[in-house]
Amino acid sequence: MKSIFKPCFKLICLSCLLLLAGCDDGKQAGEKAAQQQPVLARHQDRFGRYDSIGNLGGKPVSIPGGVVFTWVRYIGDPGDFDSSKQAQKYQRPPITYQLPIDSFGFQYRLTDGAVKTRREQTDEDYLRDNETLIPVGKPFPWGYTIVYNIVDPHQPLNFNKALASDLQATKTVNKFDYFEQPQKIFGLTYLQANNGIDPSTNQPWQDNISGPDILISKNAQGEIKTYIQCDFIGEIQSCTHEFYIDGMPVVVHISYNRIYLEKWRQTEKNIAGILDSWVVTDKGALIKKQAGKV
Repeated sequence: MKSIFKPCFKLICLSCLLLLAGCDDGKQAGEKAAQQQPVLARHQDRFGRYDSIGNLGGKPVSIPGGVVFTWVRYIGDPGDFDSSKQAQKYQRPPITYQLPIDSFGFQYRLTDGAVKTRREQTDEDYLRDNETLIPVGKPFPWGYTIVYNIVDPHQPLNFNKALASDLQATKTVNKFDYFEQPQKIFGLTYLQANNGIDPSTNQPWQDNISGPDILISKNAQGEIKTYIQCDFIGEIQSCTHEFYIDGMPVVVHISYNRIYLEKWRQTEKNIAGILDSWVVTDKGALIKKQAGKV
């Protein structure tokens, strides 16, 4: 009687050999794929913190980790407070220099154009200013800055529509108009709410709620590239300043004490330079000295 174990044993051995061959082929394929993946340059600061990378305004960027306030958001990321099932299941694509950034924030010093970096001197300066200037009502020299990426090629790179919408809303809801004033303020066109008069009292405005000052700057083509709204009443008057950057489709939002409004041109120039210092090659090689990195 022939044993059935011999042919079974041969079949098992053959199966094992085929499995090993398949594993070896898979290993070689994996190694080949790994070799084909571009090696990305990732930069660190002197504390070992890695830069945040991505694509901003169509350009690869490497943003020092100590500079970013909270974190960098990427296009497609769920909202911070989104608890939906879709958000919980979301898996972000691998972070590369081509992954579009949505937004990020940092602190900018209006007096000298410095960027706050955690654990560096500017971090100590920021904390000291918080403790010594704010409690006594002195101007705080820091502006919280948010950079928003623009990825829609059809989105206009100006505030013309935004201003028209705001003025129409004011007229519809608050029942008054804004009027352009004959004198500019620091080179900015000045629009004043109802010529400075509260229509409900026929007296000068007593608050900033309904009609903040609006200040704009247009380019030669009539496009509004700078849009600022400022308080004009109170011991501490704040401004929200938005602007577009030439050569990089992003919009920047910065808020600061109105006393620094006179620096609006230099502020825009400095922040444009800061963002440009973070632009790198497609593979991540540095081009310039990065702002905020010692």
